[in-house]
Amino acid sequence: MHIYLIGGIFDKPASYRDRHSISPETVLADGLRRQGCQVTVSGHSAPLLRGGFDLIHVHHFGRAAVRLATASHRPPFVLTTHDPFAMNGLRVGWRRRLTDNLVLRKADVLVALSLAERDFLTGRRGVPAERIAIIPNGISTAVFDRIADPPEPANELLFVGQLQEFKGLDYLLEALPSVRASHPQLKLRVVYQTGALLNQYRAQAARLGLNGSVEFAGSQTAAGLAQLYSTAAVVVSPSLGECLSTVVLEAMCCGAAVVATDVGGIREQLDEETGAIVPPRDSAALSQAICALLADPDRRRRLGRAAQHKARTQFGLRQMIDRHMRLYEHLLDIHERAA
Repeated sequence: MHIYLIGGIFDKPASYRDRHSISPETVLADGLRRQGCQVTVSGHSAPLLRGGFDLIHVHHFGRAAVRLATASHRPPFVLTTHDPFAMNGLRVGWRRRLTDNLVLRKADVLVALSLAERDFLTGRRGVPAERIAIIPNGISTAVFDRIADPPEPANELLFVGQLQEFKGLDYLLEALPSVRASHPQLKLRVVYQTGALLNQYRAQAARLGLNGSVEFAGSQTAAGLAQLYSTAAVVVSPSLGECLSTVVLEAMCCGAAVVATDVGGIREQLDEETGAIVPPRDSAALSQAICALLADPDRRRRLGRAAQHKARTQFGLRQMIDRHMRLYEHLLDIHERAA
């Protein structure tokens, strides 16, 4: 089977891809090759390659998805949107508003990362359920595993995500002064790949009197992230929109205690036995949940152990690859019989 895999990560420079080598697209490509598939990868900005492919799988809305939606002759076309915006009521740009419905209609199969995304696609976008496959992201436990225990007393929170508005870092910064009132030694480490709003968040931290207690640490390798997840007292995801949070899954695999906002598929990842869930855009709720975990080391350890077990049994890398293989084989069988 020859699969043409298109994703935004492949538009990035080689130096970026070397440092951020683990993404849903690269993990899928590597796993498919291990299964014996031939995989050709490309970014959205590159011209579409022609001929010789059994199936095309596009990750993210983008130029390639629109080109395939309007193509008259092409192999079967699978789309994984990875889109946290529309399903969580966040603003979508005008190009997306013009083209999304066309792409959703023309893709042969849509891969939803969660039940919540499937329900959004069927209920709000009118996509027939039989054209949707639910395949959560898989996390490599060879990379993301518990390396060490957090020091006691607990003194570090960890945020991992893009410095963009929808990741909700401003709400976490707003919560931090009240957390530090009870835990004055506490610090927040902010890890990010893209720093679009870095200056804005630095200014907010200064305005809140958080100088010296917030470290904007930039990007980390996957191994570095595993170390940070393992040793953080609490990993906080204050996001305003997710399909299924990769950061939360990585933290769970590393046995971290997680506080996350109730968006997208978070409730399919966490429950009261594996983490703490709070409403989005609620700094007071974030503060209360963080303080409760900081005050209870035993609960943090219980949540971390349960989260690690759930991540390994329900969100494994092999499961994700096997589900994609079954989807591809089913889709190709349908097209062969139709031909």
